[in-house]
Amino acid sequence: MARTVSDNQLMTGTNSERLRIVFAGISWPPETFIQRLIKGLIEAGVEITVACEQKPEPKWLSHSQFQWLYAPTWRGSLVARLLETARMRVKSPGRGSSDISLFKTHARRIKNWRERIPIWHQLLPFAGLRWDIVYFPWNSAAISYLPLFELGSPVVVSCRGTQVSIAPLNPERSDLVDALQKTFQKAAAVHCVTEAILSDAAKYGLDPQKARVIRPAVDPKFFSPRVNDVAGGDTFHITTTGALIWRKGYEYALQSIRSLLDQGIKVKFNILGAGPERSRVLYTIRDLNLEDVVQLHGPKRPEEVRELLQRSDVFLLSSLSEGISNALLEAMACGVPVVTTDCGGMREAVTDGVEGFVVPTRNAAAITEALITLSNDPELGKRMGKAGRRRIEESFSLSRQIDQFLSLCKQTAQASR
Repeated sequence: MARTVSDNQLMTGTNSERLRIVFAGISWPPETFIQRLIKGLIEAGVEITVACEQKPEPKWLSHSQFQWLYAPTWRGSLVARLLETARMRVKSPGRGSSDISLFKTHARRIKNWRERIPIWHQLLPFAGLRWDIVYFPWNSAAISYLPLFELGSPVVVSCRGTQVSIAPLNPERSDLVDALQKTFQKAAAVHCVTEAILSDAAKYGLDPQKARVIRPAVDPKFFSPRVNDVAGGDTFHITTTGALIWRKGYEYALQSIRSLLDQGIKVKFNILGAGPERSRVLYTIRDLNLEDVVQLHGPKRPEEVRELLQRSDVFLLSSLSEGISNALLEAMACGVPVVTTDCGGMREAVTDGVEGFVVPTRNAAAITEALITLSNDPELGKRMGKAGRRRIEESFSLSRQIDQFLSLCKQTAQASR
């Protein structure tokens, strides 16, 4: 039976021994790594609520420890949005009157009614509800829900790469610095995916005492090396996975592919992912005359990603900014050597010359040199691939991440009681 949060399931306290966490500020389906976290927490006995507009699939809703809170976004026709806001407001007096008062106080600070109503629309679904932990997987989303920090349930916020390393530097987002400082101040605990991000977040007021570094992880049982270790012919297969956005640095990867061809190396480059920069990537491919060697696959299911990785000779990450790339960890779990740029926390996952090569950002020549080395020495690639697999099993396994995150949430919930 589908489980949703309804009036007869209001959580006005934490009287259950089972830890209860709500994932807020997300869309459904969320990113794969968030789905893995949700699944792992459920298997660990946690009751999970997801607050989002899109109803999750039956395979999720049928689980006794999974609930859905309908939290609509502010989109569609203005009339429809206003009617939905009015409906939620009419429904809310029977619960959470103190929450409604808090929301009113917050809304009154916004002079423009066109900005005030969306705030109401966003907050009303949470009126009268309590969990042991309110969790925002994205700090950028938490900024929009500041009143929820004052409802009594402790808030845990995740800090990821661009939210603290790039976005605050945008002169058109000058308000973001103040908003970051507020979330860091109000949050009960802050999860950072790398030491590098913790260092960046500290510049915007994060107290290291309330921060916990829990690195990304993958399931090494699912992402595993290929069984058949036979070489794939004379073509050098390179794969990368990521959104088609500027910070992934695809132009430098494509320039290096061009250099490999110019030096007589037969190569195939697979790009998995979608995004707003697809046209620019296609233009660069055409401009460099790489149509015959580069394939844009678009988004792929995890099983398809695994298959492509297992058939690859190297995984390439040409990013300008990262936390720690989940895609690169998946490749390492599959026993594939990696070439990554030295950005964000990538050196926390890859030791140069051991699991692969770490090269400077924006340096197509350095990428080319690393790729040529691996192309000329398949045995080196195999040793690096095995080292990468060991690194995942020792430091980046999903079970380890779940244990660390569960520990963080339990300690935070206990401290607030």
